[in-house]
Amino acid sequence: TPPLMTLSLGPLSALLVGIWLVEALVGRSGGVGSAPDPLGPFAALVLIPSRVAHGEVWRLITHPFVHDPSGIQSVVWTVIALWFFGGTMESRWGLRRTLSAMAVASVVSGLVLVAVGALYTPFWAQRAYSPAAATALLTAAWGMTEGDRPTSFFGIVSLTGRKFTALFAVLLALGFLVSRSPESVLALVGFLVGAVLGNVRPRRAPKQSRESGPKLR
Repeated sequence: TPPLMTLSLGPLSALLVGIWLVEALVGRSGGVGSAPDPLGPFAALVLIPSRVAHGEVWRLITHPFVHDPSGIQSVVWTVIALWFFGGTMESRWGLRRTLSAMAVASVVSGLVLVAVGALYTPFWAQRAYSPAAATALLTAAWGMTEGDRPTSFFGIVSLTGRKFTALFAVLLALGFLVSRSPESVLALVGFLVGAVLGNVRPRRAPKQSRESGPKLR
């Protein structure tokens, strides 16, 4: 079955890189005032559990579009994940389902972070801004769909999909234990969502005759 849409995830990568560049330029320029926010105008998009609980629910959707402007590692990993894992999942799922899954992972992980923040007060007023949930979803779903098929990563190491997913899960767990950051919570929840969706096979529509079509529908 051909994908529902044939567009690539390239424009999304370009958008994320563009936002990061604006953030970096705003941070270097110093902004206006004695203590400018390094995120500039994008500060209104980040996820803050206390703000979401008080009605700013748009932050559940917008926080994946913001990166840490102080380093390039996050945005580089995001582009690589979209290119390598996202490209494969788009060819299997189609662009619409891939983007929908990324959005679901981002919103669900944001809701979990709000719930965790209500119980763990250090997270209640902390800012979280990262597409970690979406990239973790793509990585986990890729591993689930590849299964036992070996894949070479840049000619350095060859792992099956399931082994890579297990290794990635261990790294996420260690990252959470070491950093205890809101972003690590987002990544863990996104990974779990991806592992679940990666095991769900799309149902093929049964062949219907003209007589049986209305009854089946």
